[in-house]
Amino acid sequence: MYFKRLELSGFKSFSEKTTLHFEPGITAVVGPNGCGKSNIFDSIRWVLGEQSAKSLRGSEMLDVIFNGTDKHEPLGMAEVTLAFDNKARFFNFDNDEVAITRRLFRSGESEYLLNKNQVRLKDILDLLLGTGIGAESYSIIAQGKIDLVLSSRPEERRMVFDEASGITKYKAQKREAIRKLEDTEQNLLRVNDIVTEVKRQIGSLERQANKARRYKEGFEELKSKEVSYSALEKNALLIEKEAVINNLKELQAAEEALLVTISELELRIASRNSELKLLEENMLNAKNELMGLENEVVRNNERMNFNREKIQELNAAREYLNEQVIQLEVKLKTEEEKLKGLRSEYDGLKGLIEEKSKDLAEKDIKISSLASSIKLSLENISGFKKEIVVLVGKIAQSRNQISEFNSQEQVFLARKKRLEVEKAKVYEEKSITEENLAKITEEVNAARNSVNECAQRIASGKSSLEGEKLSLGSINAEIEGLEKQKLALESHKAFLEELKAKYLDKAETVNALVYLDKLPVDKTNGLVIQVNNTVNLDDEDKAYLGPANFKLTGEAKPIELDTRNIEMKIAHIEEGIGTLRISRQVKEAHIDEISKGIASLEQELRSWEINLANKETSRQTAQEQFNKIREEEDLIVLDLTDVQKELGVLEGNIQTAQAQLADLSNSQRMNEDSILREEENISLNSKLREDLLVVITQVRTELESLHKRIVSDEATLRLLEETFLHDKDNFDNIQRQIQESLNKTGVMELEIDDCKARLLDFEKSIEEKRKVLKAAEDKYQEFSAGAEDVALRVEKDRKELDSLKKSLYELQMKDKDIEYKYNTLKERMLQAYKIDLDTVEMPSEGVDQQALFSEIEALKGKLDSYGSVNLVAIEEYDELKKRYDFLIQQQADLSGAKETLHQAILKINRTTKQMFIETFEKVRVEFRNYFRLLFNGGDAQVFLVDESDPLESGIEIICRPPGKKLQNVLLLSGGEKSMSAIALIFAIFKVKPSPFCILDEIDAALDEANVDRFARALTEFSQNSQFIVITHNKKTIINADVMYGITMEQSGISKIVSVKFAKEKDKELEAVSGAV
Repeated sequence: MYFKRLELSGFKSFSEKTTLHFEPGITAVVGPNGCGKSNIFDSIRWVLGEQSAKSLRGSEMLDVIFNGTDKHEPLGMAEVTLAFDNKARFFNFDNDEVAITRRLFRSGESEYLLNKNQVRLKDILDLLLGTGIGAESYSIIAQGKIDLVLSSRPEERRMVFDEASGITKYKAQKREAIRKLEDTEQNLLRVNDIVTEVKRQIGSLERQANKARRYKEGFEELKSKEVSYSALEKNALLIEKEAVINNLKELQAAEEALLVTISELELRIASRNSELKLLEENMLNAKNELMGLENEVVRNNERMNFNREKIQELNAAREYLNEQVIQLEVKLKTEEEKLKGLRSEYDGLKGLIEEKSKDLAEKDIKISSLASSIKLSLENISGFKKEIVVLVGKIAQSRNQISEFNSQEQVFLARKKRLEVEKAKVYEEKSITEENLAKITEEVNAARNSVNECAQRIASGKSSLEGEKLSLGSINAEIEGLEKQKLALESHKAFLEELKAKYLDKAETVNALVYLDKLPVDKTNGLVIQVNNTVNLDDEDKAYLGPANFKLTGEAKPIELDTRNIEMKIAHIEEGIGTLRISRQVKEAHIDEISKGIASLEQELRSWEINLANKETSRQTAQEQFNKIREEEDLIVLDLTDVQKELGVLEGNIQTAQAQLADLSNSQRMNEDSILREEENISLNSKLREDLLVVITQVRTELESLHKRIVSDEATLRLLEETFLHDKDNFDNIQRQIQESLNKTGVMELEIDDCKARLLDFEKSIEEKRKVLKAAEDKYQEFSAGAEDVALRVEKDRKELDSLKKSLYELQMKDKDIEYKYNTLKERMLQAYKIDLDTVEMPSEGVDQQALFSEIEALKGKLDSYGSVNLVAIEEYDELKKRYDFLIQQQADLSGAKETLHQAILKINRTTKQMFIETFEKVRVEFRNYFRLLFNGGDAQVFLVDESDPLESGIEIICRPPGKKLQNVLLLSGGEKSMSAIALIFAIFKVKPSPFCILDEIDAALDEANVDRFARALTEFSQNSQFIVITHNKKTIINADVMYGITMEQSGISKIVSVKFAKEKDKELEAVSGAV
């Protein structure tokens, strides 16, 4: 696996999309200060998940987006993509390339993508865990941060060793397991409380559910008997309906026969009318066609005359065009011969000019080369002279600086000691505050979850309450409607009984009684009954007609004197009212229970909201305190970094000044020798340049003459070609016009012949149409003679049909009355029990309908004696029992999960301890070896502060450079710290090679000898790891395989220039690196 590609777009100074391709080995990134080299380093840390804007040298994260320049607008998004070669499946990802992308928008939104698929930051970090790759890993060393590997507290140093030993992944798993264990314990406590409460509720619901079951059993028995009773009533109605339907069928059959006869007669009338209408249309069509044929004859004659005139005009035009064609042919041949001669002369001149131009270009290149050489020599002489002046001044400056730097170093050391004491104190306060904040935040989240859960339960309860209230309103409306129907029927029954008592006193005679519809009921007691007819009925007539109904004349309407049907309707309505009242009691009980539950939940919600407000206040106070301490810590760390950086700079400056004192005299002598050599080169090159200038002047004169000739020939050639093309177009156009004229003449002659043929056809058609028109007029007179007999027969049959329909209507009205009774019974069963009466079967024979009615009344009384019944209790009890069983299972699962997490944490501890100790021992040995290698001797030791707890213990480092005593690493000089840190990094790479390593100017504090040793070690490790080094040092650059130069041609915008080197070309490599 290796770091394959880096793509930047809109990140800091890289406004345009920029791609850097990397290969295994060493890649050097070079360029002047401020050109954007470290932005490459920042982009890699950023895409790997860095969340600190300060670590990216910004005040806020939006600072990484290109902010514009004087000539370029700011961009709205920064995007960086880091691609890895994954053919060896280094990452647990089934793809040959793994590309990590991070985007940040000015709106503050950010995105992470893995192979162009959007993921979370956690997914990226999980992928990188244990690989040695990360924003804070030992494989990425920032500018000026190399010695922080050693300068950190012992507890902080172990982060590097944890990453190297590969236990960071396990530590993250352990933290996750501990968090899950705490959540499991909290969940177990909550489940225990819920189980206790649910167990208390089950007892009360079980008693209500038993009562509800007994009530439902009685209700089902009542339902069964009422269904049987209704089936008996249905059967009686169906028998009566069958008799009416038979009579209807007889009358309908007679009606259909009569309708068929009328339809046949009407069809005969319609057929004659259609034939007459068709004859009229035929006569009209024949007249119109005759007129159209006569018009066509006229139009054809006119068209023939027009075509003859047009043919004469086309023949005359064609003769004129033929004369023009002969003239153009002669002219085109002459122009074509002139073109050939002129083109031959033009091609010769063009070849001569190319030959002279090539010769002139070669001489110009020689002149430029000599001029550049002279200019370079002059610049070198000027530079050497300036360097001599500067070197003399630097000797004095270096001596003064050494004294000044020593004084400043003592001041910074004292300041550093004071800051480290303050940092330790603030770090301790921060840890205490952070733990308190985490605890309060967990309490706030728990309280917020409780508030949300309680609010959801209240909303659900209110929704159920509204539904039940709507249902109760519907039941009350049904009861009110049925009571009104019952009151009307009882009033009607009393009125009929009074009529019977006063006026119906004869056994064999049924008097037809009438009442006036407009008179109110309270005036009927004094009404004198008028009898228009007396009807004698025998027993057979009574059985057929039932209660006497007669159709009377005038304002009279029939009434039914038999009150048994009314009593049955009243009984059915009373049954429906009883059933609905029972349903209303159930609904009212359920509504009361839901209302109490909502009130209890609202009280619980208020309690949780108060608790949440208190917790939020506590969390805000703790957060403010934590932020204040963190700001103090950041300021101290920043000050320490500045102090350490200044100390490193001072140490390097002292060493540099001392080295310069020895080199200045030698440099001055070398510069004077170089000046003499450059002056000799200038004299020789000037002589050669003058000779070449004479020859170039002669060639330029010849070229100028040739150019004038070729320009003249080009103009003449262009004019002649245009004239030729114009005449050629005219020739082609005239030929086309002649052909078109011939085509039009042929078409018109054909059209004249066609018109002559059509005239003969039109004359024949006119004669035939006149004969057809005469035949149609004769036939129309014949068909219009007689249809009056058929019309008289139709009128007679229609009168007979009206009489039949009147009898049919009377039977249909009786059928509708039966249908109304049946539908009323069916609707009552549907409303009361949701049963379709059509699907109910008849009870077995021998069932006493009156006894069945008595049993129904007794069951209704028994159900009323139960009082208020909570029918919902059965369902609630079953649900609560299921919930109780589920909670018991959850209780067992949580206990098992708790034990599993304990075992997982113990296993992680054992694994990480073994991995860490093995890696630590190997790093200890390799650190000692590389320290001796880089320092040419000395000794170094790494050991655990608390060996009894290797997983949490700090790590101490003791170093002894050659010629010094063994001392704490913090007491080393800046250069010694850098070399020691590099030795530790190389030791870790030896034990746990990272796929790639990015080093940002870590060789800045090293002298030449140390840079040599650093470069050799870097070359050794590049066989197994990929290195990207940001540097200014030539010796480091010489060891690189690829070099990327960063330039800033436009202010504020970085550009990339890449150079790939061959290892054997050391001299050329050194020259290129010096130029950059």
